[in-house]
Amino acid sequence: MKETPNYYSILPANVRYDKELKANEKLLYSEITALCNKEGYCYATNKYFSNLYEVSVQSISTWINNLIDKGYLVSE
Repeated sequence: MKETPNYYSILPANVRYDKELKANEKLLYSEITALCNKEGYCYATNKYFSNLYEVSVQSISTWINNLIDKGYLVSE
């Protein structure tokens, strides 16, 4: 049986009420913060998120770039 992660996430008000973000971008932000709770950083690939949300890798890339442009994420 495959283990399902049970990390929690918090969606802060500034992200939750940002009218310039799409709902899926907010959901992705929440998923990324949940993964950060485990290791202190997010190690998942765009392909992982693509499979998780059943969207293209390009969509995930766009969502992440929007979150970076708004200052909610930092990419190294």
